[in-house]
Amino acid sequence: MWSVQTRLLQFHGIAKDMLLKLEKKALAWERYYDLSSQELGELIQMPKMGRTLHKFIHQFPKLNLAAYVQPITRTVLRVELTITPDFQWEDKVHGYVEPFWVLVEDSDGESILHHEYFLLKKQYIDDDHTLNFTVQIYEPLPPQYFIRVVSDRWLGSQTVLPVSFRYLILPEKYPPPTELLDLQPLPVTALRNPLYEALYQDFKQFNPVQTQVFTVLYNSDDNVLVAAPTGSGKTICAEFAMLRNHQKASESGMRIVYIAPVEGLAKERHTDWQKKFGMGPNGLNLRVVELTGETNTDLKLLEKGQLSSALQRNRMLYLAAGNRGSMINKLVFLL
Repeated sequence: MWSVQTRLLQFHGIAKDMLLKLEKKALAWERYYDLSSQELGELIQMPKMGRTLHKFIHQFPKLNLAAYVQPITRTVLRVELTITPDFQWEDKVHGYVEPFWVLVEDSDGESILHHEYFLLKKQYIDDDHTLNFTVQIYEPLPPQYFIRVVSDRWLGSQTVLPVSFRYLILPEKYPPPTELLDLQPLPVTALRNPLYEALYQDFKQFNPVQTQVFTVLYNSDDNVLVAAPTGSGKTICAEFAMLRNHQKASESGMRIVYIAPVEGLAKERHTDWQKKFGMGPNGLNLRVVELTGETNTDLKLLEKGQLSSALQRNRMLYLAAGNRGSMINKLVFLL
């Protein structure tokens, strides 16, 4: 099929002389949707065939697109694409599903930034369909991206939606790492609480990594990412956040969950924190429990416990602390 030929050539049951007359008119395909059956009949000088022609035109797969974009960061753009079918479904023509490719192209049309397969099923022909995905954005900000939805069964069935970035406001640019401070190792007395200081009787001062993060973890509610080698004392950094939470939370409202990649590490941390923070003469009298991985059981344990250790099968350790009935006010990632 040549590009100069009418798209109706893909249908069966249309007389060739009708198709030839349409091709001679050189009318843009989009214009056919605005013509009534009577006008189509007059166009090809075959009034009786206008209704048949109108039926086939409106059976040709056509989609309407609308997009909402929102920058998540300066380099990541969230796209919410709404696809609305705008054609009449016929089982003999379309079967039970029509597949489409959803493509996001850069402003020059040289690169595909995102692609996914979209299946339109017969029973959802009258519904709006929403796709959510993210694409990368670059600086300087391009003028626009193009969203193209193309059928891989029908030649010429494609819809292009330009997404303008003219009024797009990106988040502020912040340096990823915090500047390193020229600090002397902090003494344990910096905790300013005899009960907390008693937990660290084995040493008199914190190491350089712990000193760097002490203020933001112990004296603020900012979210923190700590990346340091094994053996750098990251667990004590997490304990700073726990103590901060302990200072602010009431005894009934405190909830802390520590997630580890290995079961043995979760058990070890549970044993250690049971002695340090659990019920006892030298602890903080917190209820320390070990989660099992069973949802129902863990929910009951979380209700009873204030400090929990759990297994997470990945390579990231993190501690989430928060008050019951409120948003998490401290999230510490330990790599």
